[in-house]
Amino acid sequence: MTIQKTIDSVPCKDDENNKSFICRKNKNGDIIYIFDEEMNKRAKKKLENIKKESNDLPKRFKENWEQIALYHPEGNVEKAHAILIDPDDGAYDLRNKLNHLTGKEWTKFTKSWFIFDALDKDLKQEKELLKNSEDHPATFSPTMVEKFIKFFTKEGDKVLDPFAGIGSTLEACKRTNRVGYGIELNEKYYEDIKRRVPGFLDNIRNEDARHVKELFEGTTFNYSITSPPYWDVLNRSTKDFRKNRAKEDLDVNYSNYDTDLGNIEDYDAYLKEVAEIYFDIYDLLKPNSYITIIVKNVKKEGTLYPIAWDLAKKLREKYTLKDEKIWLQDEKRLAPYGYPYAWSSNILHHYCINMRKEDKQ
Repeated sequence: MTIQKTIDSVPCKDDENNKSFICRKNKNGDIIYIFDEEMNKRAKKKLENIKKESNDLPKRFKENWEQIALYHPEGNVEKAHAILIDPDDGAYDLRNKLNHLTGKEWTKFTKSWFIFDALDKDLKQEKELLKNSEDHPATFSPTMVEKFIKFFTKEGDKVLDPFAGIGSTLEACKRTNRVGYGIELNEKYYEDIKRRVPGFLDNIRNEDARHVKELFEGTTFNYSITSPPYWDVLNRSTKDFRKNRAKEDLDVNYSNYDTDLGNIEDYDAYLKEVAEIYFDIYDLLKPNSYITIIVKNVKKEGTLYPIAWDLAKKLREKYTLKDEKIWLQDEKRLAPYGYPYAWSSNILHHYCINMRKEDKQ
């Protein structure tokens, strides 16, 4: 991208006596800083008013205010409603009520699929903080969850994970300056969360997610993201999976509690229980807030059970289904399922179902 009239990597500076407060795009899509004296007077005044009147600016913009310029595609000061620091990062629209992302960052996230496997930095941190970071048999990365949290919330917003596991969502909240809340049934994992995010101790419950409304009565959330138990799939894992984990004294299921959703054998009963939890969460969400459910379809005795699709359909009784992102795990080992008789896939993708509590007013 070409940037005209820039010095020292600070986009809106020309020299000590000449500074641009307004920029536009040229026909090639490059950012052009305008140095018309009258336009810059008006732009500077508008920026002063924005700084004074706006209580919801992204932290990185507030901390770098001297580098900010107004942005309008045609360079119209009066119609400009976006601000910019670095052209490569894109402009932030002041009308953005959902998050603190620029247009470029927003667009990048909306791709319907992504490839993500565990990051070394997450695994290293977990090993340093937790007694046995590999004990939980079904975790996900805080780095991955960060991207969802940054899209569906603003800094300072409240995020709920009703199946908190070892606290990956709460760790992501800590990293992104959000306020994390969580429920975890298994006391062992609950203790892991306490060690991992001590700043959120008052927001964590060692309880059954079925009690979410009573547990957080009076609290309203801006977003909920979680990965519920994939039915009783861990109770039916392969012999090698169970044997190898047992050999290392690692857990082979979510828990042995009768109340654990991962121990429900009947598929329809499982779906009903999970849906009821999300219907309760609906009542705790602010209007127009989103939920993200990370789940995948599973097979049992040769039959495919489309958990993701069935759960989304059931939740449409209250929520509006917006879209999905497909999480691909590209490094998983393949097995010759069905060979040499029939088709049976290696399921290496998860559905990140995004639903919304629509404002009915």
